[in-house]
Amino acid sequence: MFLLPWSMGLREGVDPQLSRTFFWFTGHPLVYFWLLPAYVSWYAMLPKQAGGKLFSDPLARLVFWMFLVLSVPLGFHHQFTDPGIPAAWKYLHATLTYFVAFPSLLTAFTVIASLEHAGRKRGGKGALGWIASLPWGDPSVTAQLLAGILFMFGGISGIVNASYNVNLVVHNTAWVPGHFHLTVASAVTLSFIGISYWLVPFVTGRKLWKPKLAVWQSWIWFVGMLIFSNAMHVLGLLGAPRRTPLGEAPYIPIEWSGHLIRVGLGGAILGVAVYLYVAIMFMTAVAGEKVTDEENVEIPEADSIRSPSQTPVWLDKWRPWVLGTIALIVVAYGPQLIDQIVNINLTSPGIRPF
Repeated sequence: MFLLPWSMGLREGVDPQLSRTFFWFTGHPLVYFWLLPAYVSWYAMLPKQAGGKLFSDPLARLVFWMFLVLSVPLGFHHQFTDPGIPAAWKYLHATLTYFVAFPSLLTAFTVIASLEHAGRKRGGKGALGWIASLPWGDPSVTAQLLAGILFMFGGISGIVNASYNVNLVVHNTAWVPGHFHLTVASAVTLSFIGISYWLVPFVTGRKLWKPKLAVWQSWIWFVGMLIFSNAMHVLGLLGAPRRTPLGEAPYIPIEWSGHLIRVGLGGAILGVAVYLYVAIMFMTAVAGEKVTDEENVEIPEADSIRSPSQTPVWLDKWRPWVLGTIALIVVAYGPQLIDQIVNINLTSPGIRPF
């Protein structure tokens, strides 16, 4: 309604504050539109693939409801430095953002407990011996395990972003893309890669081409992302700006140089992983060995250790959770949206790119 007509010169002006508010009102929940399919796999499929069962059906359901209630009404934490937004609203959204860490911690507990159950069923002993017993030779499992490890680091940097005072240090610096490369580009993308390692054979009826190479592909992505994201985080702490072609900037401090090289190195390694993945998927679809009826791939749907029939009824009801989400949206966004719409000020002139 605002930015597209304005960018094409069809609208004479636009209100930057209102446009940014609408953008982040949808932009933050959109991240969970990507992330939740990965969560579905971690809860409902990965335990079966690892050889175990889901640790807790009620906790899994609770986590998804909490994400619905807590992730949708968020957005102003992306606007901590925007003028014109009252500090009280920034504080409210900072608090809500911290609340989102709770279902993430529940996820870490439940998924790790499910994996420990699988590892011990496979013969793992001792406090950490079950980790080595997991099927690291399965490329689908390996990709999702490595995605979860990277996501833990992304969650830590996300808590930094949620804090108003600390956020002022890293806002609009390279720290931010370093953070979302651990979330969207790792927890999401690497999990989707792992899911496709069983889903494409399931859809095409062909075995995965070069499974050992697929395992290496996941590890190459993991190593490349560790180098890339760590360098971005350090550059952000050193003040390197976001959305800037640093290779053309005349003011690069000498202490940035080594980290910029690491960004390039990590990106090159990630590029190798991308090409490997595309090659594996292409060769699986066109040259993979046909699966016989006896070898038919099934959807790896995990059972729960405790019967789902014992799950509390209130975790199966949509209405209270949807109503709670709507109520929180009204509280967190309603007054500010009304104020910004009533006082709309189309001050930024349009542009004519063509």
